[in-house]
Amino acid sequence: MSSAALRPYPDPRAHFEARLDVHVIPVLPGYHEVTDDPDLALMTLLGSCVAACIRDRRSGLGGLNHFLLPSGGGERDTLSSRYGVHAMEVLINDILRTGARKSDLEAKLFGGAEIIGTRASETVGMRNAEFARAYLLQEGIHLVAEDLGGDRARRIFFIPTTGKVHVQRIRGSAARETEAQERALTHRTRPVSGGVELF
Repeated sequence: MSSAALRPYPDPRAHFEARLDVHVIPVLPGYHEVTDDPDLALMTLLGSCVAACIRDRRSGLGGLNHFLLPSGGGERDTLSSRYGVHAMEVLINDILRTGARKSDLEAKLFGGAEIIGTRASETVGMRNAEFARAYLLQEGIHLVAEDLGGDRARRIFFIPTTGKVHVQRIRGSAARETEAQERALTHRTRPVSGGVELF
C-alpha cells in the first residue's frame, strides 16, 4: 500500500486514486482549482466541455478549469465560470496572484468532443476548442499539448507539480451520463473506460 494512501488528506473533497498514487479533487463544470501539492491531482470529466490545465513551470503551481461554452449572451454571463471567457481569466489570475509570471505559464487543453448529437457544421465542442486555443494565443501562454475533438468523453487527471495529465477515454454508460449532464447544463446556460494516455 502506498504511503500516500496511509496519510489522510486534509481536504474532505479528496479521494485516493491508487493507479496514480495521489489524492484527487474533482472539479465540476463551472469551477476551477489551483494547487502546488505534489500529492494532489485535479480531475474532471469532459464531453463537449473543455478544460485548460495551466501551470507555472518554475514553481509547479497550477490549476484546471472546466467550462461549457465560450461565452454567454449578456454582460452578467461573462462573470460566470460556466463560460470560457471568465473561466480562463479567473484561473490565470489565481495563478498569477501567487507571484508567477505570465511568460512562465504553460497550458494543455482537453475535451471538445462531439458527444451531443448534432448536424451543425460548427459544434459546441469545436467552438470550445477554438476559443481556448485563441485565448491562450492572445494571452501569450504557450500551448504545449492538446487532446481535443473526437466522439468520446474524457476523464482527465492533472498533476500541476509535474505538469502530467492522464487521460482516460470513456464510452458506454459513463459517456451517456456525461452527455445527459452536458445537455442539462447547456440548457440552463442558454462508464466503460478505455486506456489511459499521458500528456
